Formats: sequence, structure tokens, C-alpha cells
Amino acid sequence: MVEYGRYSNDLFELQASRWLWRKLKPQTASNGSLPCPRLGHSFSLHGNKCYLFGGLANESEDTNNNIPRYLNDFYELELRSGSGVFGWNITQTKGTSPCPRESHSAVIYSRKDNRKPKLYIFGGMSGCRLGDLWELDIETMTWSSPEAKGVSPLPRSLHTANMIGNRMYIFGGWVPQTENGDSSAAEENHWKCTNSFSYLDLDSMEWGVLMADSSEEKVNWPRPRAGHCAVTVGKRLYIWSGRDGYKKAWNYQVCCKDLWYIDTEKPSASSQVQLILATTNSFHVKWDELPTVERYLLQLSPELPVSPCAGKAAHLSELFYTEFLHFSIRSSITLTSEWTFMLTKCGRK
Repeated sequence: MVEYGRYSNDLFELQASRWLWRKLKPQTASNGSLPCPRLGHSFSLHGNKCYLFGGLANESEDTNNNIPRYLNDFYELELRSGSGVFGWNITQTKGTSPCPRESHSAVIYSRKDNRKPKLYIFGGMSGCRLGDLWELDIETMTWSSPEAKGVSPLPRSLHTANMIGNRMYIFGGWVPQTENGDSSAAEENHWKCTNSFSYLDLDSMEWGVLMADSSEEKVNWPRPRAGHCAVTVGKRLYIWSGRDGYKKAWNYQVCCKDLWYIDTEKPSASSQVQLILATTNSFHVKWDELPTVERYLLQLSPELPVSPCAGKAAHLSELFYTEFLHFSIRSSITLTSEWTFMLTKCGRK
């Protein structure tokens, strides 16, 4: 809802089958109003409904003058299959709602035991960075502020939050500039980008840390950033772009152009290779594909016969290659698990 820095409340749909953008015109809410133009909001999908929360609006009617106004309004957008959207609805919520904010994160999770969908809001910006956690029961539309165990991430904005399984993963964003990891020593006017990585188990409501804010930068890890985007595919989390923060010495921000991913769970063990068909000069093998594997390393080696004199495997020099087939193939095989190999027998030198 923001285009080239302009506050907007336009709604667009991308038809992925044709890569075609279409501007939608949903019906207004029951009170006759649309969500005001904004940026830094969250837009979360559950079933056939999208939930819009918060953001930053311009209090001034003059578009050339910017008077920021933080929002905590809550809208529901009903979707209709094949026909786009139906309309906006201002849903009445109960309980104490989160304070106004923008650049927060939002995810939806349903516990397996009760299957009640809940919307979780974390962090954001409201004049200062926030580190609070909020929960909205979507069935009863009741807000609450759950208590979580463990060490929670530092207050932040422009971070990302993604659900994988029962965990909400928090990466990056703007955090307070601390000394020796002491958040109490932070000054509100000193902030930095981070590459910290934490998660919240939404079943046990306990925080875990995979990369702390105070940790030194390490190899093979995304550099600090904010305003990036993140998406999940299976158990894998992808991080793309972002910016590394304002540098006074440079007087500008550096945008990242790198793509990273992390497997949040150890990949499954590969299955044994199965022989489908074998002839005198070829064989056909197959194994179960792994969804998170991009390439396979297949190593083939002979079973060596026992040497009659030593009771050990015979040395290769004792073998006649016309009788025993010796081959060793190392190959990077991309995105397939079924291959046919052609083999050539060689006489002994």
C-alpha cells in the first residue's frame, strides 16, 4: 500500500498463472470507509480472509508535508475464489489492543490440540522500537499479551517473522545499540541493524536464540540488515535483500542484493539406492527424493573379493578387470533421483 514513498490504500492482485497485475475495488466497510493510506502495516492471510493491522499514516492533508501518525486499527478483508475480493470489514475486538505501531511483524498459527487460529504481533516502531508480543484469538477476536519464557529478542522494527511448524522465527531488523550485550545500557537514540536469529515456540511459549544480537559476525551468515523480506518453503527459510542501516560517514544506506536460506531442521537421511535394471553395460538406479536437496552425490565402488592368502580384501592389482567390474563415479546430480549409467569394462594393464 505504498508506492515510491507515497502513502496509499490501493489494493492489487497478482494472477500468478499469467503474471498479471490487477487493481481491485473491494466494497467499503459497513461504516462507509476504507483503510486510510498507510505504510509499515501487516497483512496476514488465514483461510479466505486477510487481516490488516496498524501502520503509519500521514496526519497532514498536504501530501508534501509529513506528520506521522501511528495506527492500531484492525480490518478484515474477505476474499472470494475466482472473483477477487468481496469487501472490507471493521471487526470489533475485545480486550486491550496493542499500542499503535508500524514496521512490526505478524504471523498466524493454529495449535494442533485445539486448532484455534491466532494472530501474533511482535515488535515494531511507535516513536521508539518495541519488543512486546501480542496475541489475537481470531475466533473470539480477543486481544491478550501472553507471557513467554526465556530471553526475548531486543526491541526491533523492520524485522521479519515467519512460521515453520510451531515456531515463529524472528530475523534482523533495527535494534538498540548496546554495550557488551547489556540492553539496559542502550540509548534510545542509538540503533543499529542486526542479523540476530531467534524463535518463539508457540506451543510452549518459550524463546530460543540461534544467533544473539551481541554475537560477532560469523562466516556463512547473512550480514546485519533491516527492511528485508523472508519466505518459507517447507522447513527452509529464505532471506532476500534489505539494507544495512544508515552510515553517518557515508551519508547513505547500503542495500543488500544477496539471497540466503537456512534449513531449520536437519534434512532427512537419504534412502538407499535401488537397482531397477542392470545389463552387461548399463544399470538403472533409483532413490527417494528429498525436497530440500538441490543436488546428489552418488558414489559407486566395487565389493572386493577376499584374498585367499591373507584373509583380507584383495588389492586392486590382484584383480582381473575383465572378470570384476571396477568403477567409481562421483557426480553432482541436479534435481532428479533416477538415472541410468553406462559402464565400460577395461582389461588389466
